[in-house]
Amino acid sequence: MSGDRKTPRQKTGTPAIEGVEGVEIKVTVRPSEELRSLRALELDEDSAEVRIIYFYDTVELDLYDSGVVLRARLVKGDDDDSTVKIRLVEPGKISPSWSGVAGFKIEADSVGSRLVCSASLTLRQKRDEIDEVARGKRPISKLFSRDQVRLLSEFSPQPVDFEKLRPLGPIRVLSWKTEHQGFRYKLASEEWRLPDGEDLVEVSIKVAPPEAEQARRAFESHLRELGLDPAGAQQTKTRTALRYFAQTLKSAR
Repeated sequence: MSGDRKTPRQKTGTPAIEGVEGVEIKVTVRPSEELRSLRALELDEDSAEVRIIYFYDTVELDLYDSGVVLRARLVKGDDDDSTVKIRLVEPGKISPSWSGVAGFKIEADSVGSRLVCSASLTLRQKRDEIDEVARGKRPISKLFSRDQVRLLSEFSPQPVDFEKLRPLGPIRVLSWKTEHQGFRYKLASEEWRLPDGEDLVEVSIKVAPPEAEQARRAFESHLRELGLDPAGAQQTKTRTALRYFAQTLKSAR
């Protein structure tokens, strides 16, 4: 289950949007527009929040291609964390018992006219645990709690064998929250820096489900005013980054 197989997607406006806590509308900036986007979005490296991200998958990206994401983040000045995210889910079929689990949420990601509902569980990590996994001194499975493993067992389309997973990273991330005059939504921007020098820029807004379609049109219009293509790049920043690290591991065999 690798290559270019895509995760199934649902379209904006389907019943799946009901029951989600919020909708994140995302655009990955085209490579040719990256420098322009940093200027247009008024992003300065000195004001950014700094994070280091690792993903965990097979070298064939079996988990990502089946809609499962395992991620850990080192956050400068804040708690580190690990996340299990399952795409695609049907919110109405998720047991209400999950709503009482701290760190659990149901959201939707919107890219263009496509919408994907996901369930995720994020938990705090102790300092140095993520680094120890990256150095091979701690197994990947130790980063994920009993509840996170239960989420995988209930919703992952395939069993997850932690022994077959590899750390994919590190990715240095610069993150900003900004506001633009005349645009009602707060912008969240990230720049992912890969070891080969490639930068991946994503900009997004998060809105309540009832206003998702109206917000998407306003967001696209705002990006055009900034001189950016609202259609964005063909691949998301996550897929681009994971394919880079997977190929690096294959080449090192």
